Amino acid sequence: MTKLSLPRFFLLYLGALVALGPVAMDAYLPALPTMAKSLGVSIATLSASVSTFLVGFAAGQLLGGPLSDQIGRKAVCVIGTVLFIVTSAAIAMSESAGLINLLRAAQAFGGGFASITAMAQVRDAYPAQEIGPRFATVMMIMMVAPVIAPLIGTGLLTFGWQAIFIFQVVYACGLLAIMLPLIPETLQSDKQPLSFSRVFRQYGEIVLRRQQGKLIATRFALCMGSAAGVLLVYVTHASFIYMSYFGVSEGHFSVLFGLAAIGLIAANSLSTIMLKRYRALNVFMFTILLQAVLVLAFTLLALAQGLNLPLAAGLIIIIVSCVGVINPAGATHFMGMFPPHQGGSAAAIQTVSMFVMGSGMGLAGSVFHNGQLTPIAIAMLCSVALSLCLLPGIRRYHQTPSNADS
Repeated sequence: MTKLSLPRFFLLYLGALVALGPVAMDAYLPALPTMAKSLGVSIATLSASVSTFLVGFAAGQLLGGPLSDQIGRKAVCVIGTVLFIVTSAAIAMSESAGLINLLRAAQAFGGGFASITAMAQVRDAYPAQEIGPRFATVMMIMMVAPVIAPLIGTGLLTFGWQAIFIFQVVYACGLLAIMLPLIPETLQSDKQPLSFSRVFRQYGEIVLRRQQGKLIATRFALCMGSAAGVLLVYVTHASFIYMSYFGVSEGHFSVLFGLAAIGLIAANSLSTIMLKRYRALNVFMFTILLQAVLVLAFTLLALAQGLNLPLAAGLIIIIVSCVGVINPAGATHFMGMFPPHQGGSAAAIQTVSMFVMGSGMGLAGSVFHNGQLTPIAIAMLCSVALSLCLLPGIRRYHQTPSNADS
């Protein structure tokens, strides 16, 4: 492939771009009780916007990925970022919970539309054998957002909940200011005319891609999605777990939520070392098994009413941290199966599987909500159970490097 002229901060920028979603979601979580009181609705009414956000974010990625394969990464990124800015500003001026929930879906769509291009740009810019550590680096930078976003959200509440969304406008404007003059178009294949109908064919090529005669790519995507879905189940119910069930304050909630994100960052940092020393597939499988054991322990303790705050928080931190190893290890194989000109569609399949499964399991936990941790724990257990069921089908997989950069 032709050598791209990339700025030295390219991976830092991609990490900040992928963080657009966590910034929009996590800074908002500490404000839920305050917003509910201000708007005169229950916290459950606004909590529904968390799942709405996840669905909107997934929809944006689902469309943005294949369109970026057609018209280029930069055009899709600009459109999504502008939509995110406009809707964030509209939320800050809204006084209706129903309207805010709708605008959050549109905001999420713009964020997903823009941020999905980041993974594709990694695939564009680096050889297949190098993308694992690069993905880990981008994810490590991105995961700083869940650490600081709740703290920022808590601090901005002093000025009113609207200040949180004004901050999101400023953040996205900063990304746009960097993107337009400094980030080159990374898609090096010929651009195609915009065609929404072609999107289905693009996805068919990804989903039906066979490796060693099997639908290994689809299995990888579903396995990663179900394992990472545990993270989204936790994010959806984090406010209830800590503030409602254990009765912690908004400030303590931000700290506990941030500790899980610190675990993710540490795990991502560890994954960059592990992927250089061990076979990525072995790392992937071992971490999924470890996560499953921990989720099972969490569920059994929840059923026995044996969880106190330190034990619950400790298990959650380790369970969530597993995703920081699973994603880079899985992405090394999954994204390496496809040439760069299919990178957007492949990235969308990978990330959307996580958001769809995570939001679905999170919604199930809400539907069966009974004031206890049990429905949440069972939703997590169902998610990891699916990843375990898919493991046998990919354990004998060996990537064929000769096809990676075709």
